[in-house]
Amino acid sequence: MDKKQLLYGGLFAVGLVFAASYSIDNRGFHSGIFGIVGCVLMLAAYIGFNQEKLKAHDHHTRVILGWLSGILTVLVILNIAEVLLA
Repeated sequence: MDKKQLLYGGLFAVGLVFAASYSIDNRGFHSGIFGIVGCVLMLAAYIGFNQEKLKAHDHHTRVILGWLSGILTVLVILNIAEVLLA
């Protein structure tokens, strides 16, 4: 197994654990800095795993990256809205 694959796999696993700090309950959307960091780490792992495809301008990979970035943006906006409205 390549060292890059181990690095990006570990990055994804840590990101997934951090992103698990997001929760939605009857009081609303709750998150912390760990949730945002986790999402960023998972996005970085996706980019790392697909570097060659992104360099080759693969349309499918770019669309998925756009969706993941959009979801991350929505999560950050929800987190900011929660802090402002609390």
